[in-house]
Amino acid sequence: MSRIALPSLGPYLLAIAIDAMGFGLVYPMMSAIFGDPHAGVLSPAAGPVLRNFYLGLGYGIYPLCMFFGSSLMGELSDAFGRRKIMLLCVLGLAVSYGLMACGAWWQSVMLLLLGRGLSGLMAGCQGIAQAAIADLSTPQNKAHNMSIMSLAFSAGVIVGPVLGGVTSDRTLSPFFGYGTPFVLVSALSLLCGIWTALACEETGGSAEARRIDVWLPLRVVAQAALHRRIAVLSGVFFLMQVGYGLYLQTIMLLLQTQFHYRSMQLGLFSGLIGVCFVLGLLFVVRIMLRFYSTIAIAKTGLLIAGVCEVLSALYPRESVLWGLATLIGCFDMVAYTTMYTAFSDAVSADRQGWALGVAGSVMALAWVATGLLNNLLPVLGESMGESAGERGLLLVGGCAFLLSFVVLAVYSRGSRGVLDVPVSCGLRSEASDS
Repeated sequence: MSRIALPSLGPYLLAIAIDAMGFGLVYPMMSAIFGDPHAGVLSPAAGPVLRNFYLGLGYGIYPLCMFFGSSLMGELSDAFGRRKIMLLCVLGLAVSYGLMACGAWWQSVMLLLLGRGLSGLMAGCQGIAQAAIADLSTPQNKAHNMSIMSLAFSAGVIVGPVLGGVTSDRTLSPFFGYGTPFVLVSALSLLCGIWTALACEETGGSAEARRIDVWLPLRVVAQAALHRRIAVLSGVFFLMQVGYGLYLQTIMLLLQTQFHYRSMQLGLFSGLIGVCFVLGLLFVVRIMLRFYSTIAIAKTGLLIAGVCEVLSALYPRESVLWGLATLIGCFDMVAYTTMYTAFSDAVSADRQGWALGVAGSVMALAWVATGLLNNLLPVLGESMGESAGERGLLLVGGCAFLLSFVVLAVYSRGSRGVLDVPVSCGLRSEASDS
C-alpha cells in the first residue's frame, strides 16, 4: 500500500493545520485587541506602556509555555501512546481557544492570557501528529505522507490569519467580533478530537514505566552549549527568530498606528506572508537546493530577510511594506527550512531528535524575548515621535537578522567548509565538535 487511508491520516493532518492556523491567527488578533481602545479588554484611558506590557505578555506567554509543553507532550506520547496524548492536546486547544473567546467577549485580560498560556502547553500536538504519521508510514509512502503534512501546515499558516481578520471585523457582520475566530478554532479542535477518538489507532507507547522529565528543555539547551557547532547554529537561529518575531509583532502595530488597519486588513496582510511561506517552502528552497549548499541558502535567506526588514523600518510606505512582506515571508521560510537542515547535518544519526529538539527550544526562547522587547515601544516612541517606536523595533529586528547572517558567514568560513556541505552529495556530517 503506497498511502495511508485518509481516516487514519486525516485527524493528524487536521491537528497540524489547527496548530499552524492558531499560531498565525493570534498575532494580528492580539495586536487588534490590545491596540483598540474600544475593545474593552483594557480601559480606554490605558496608556501605551500598559497596552504594550499586556501585548508583550500575550505574545511571550505562548512560547514560554510551549518551551516546556512541547517536550513534555512528546515524552508523554512516547510513554503512553500518540492517540491518547493527541486527544489531550487537541481537547486542551479547544478549551484554550474557548477561554480566549470568553476573554474577548467578557473583556477579561486574565482569561485571554490564561487561554494563551494553555494553548502553548498544548502546542505539542504538531510534533505528536508528525511522530504518529511517521509511525504509520512505510519506507515506500513516508516521503509522500510527509509532503502532505507540509501542505497541511501551509494551509493552516495561510487560512489562520485570514480567518481571524475577516471573522473579527464587525463591519462585515454584526455576528463577528474579536471572540469569533477563537470560537471557530476551538470548534475545529473539538472536531479534531472527536475524529481522533473515532478513527485513529494507537501508536507509540512503552510498556516500561518511564520517568517524565519536566525540566528536559533546560537540560537540552545546557547540553547544546557544550557542542560547538550546535551552539553556533543555536546562536544564529536565536537571532534569526528574534528578527522575524519582532517583524511579525511590530509590523501589525505599525500598520494600525500609521495606516489605521482594522483586524480584517491585518489578517489579510498576515495571510499574504503565509502564502509567501508556502512559495518559499515548496518552490524557492527546492530550486536553490539544486545549485547551492544548505548553509549558503541559509545565509541568503537571512541576508535578504534582514535587508527587507531594515527597509521596512526606513521606508514605511504602505505599498512598500506589502511588497517587502512578500520577500520577508519567502526568505524567512528559506532560512528557517535550511537552518533546521543544518541542525540535522551537524550531528550523527543517533542524535537527530536531540538536535532538532534544541532548535525548537531555541525558537521558543527567542519568541519569549521578542514579547519582552515589545515593552520598549513606548520608550522608543517618546524619544523618536509617532510610529517611531514600531520602526525602531523593526530596525532592531532587521539588525538581528543581519547579525545572524554575519555570524553564520564567519563561522562557516572559519570552519573551512565543514558546515557548507553540498546537499547534492547527500551527506550528513557525523563528526561531533563537542
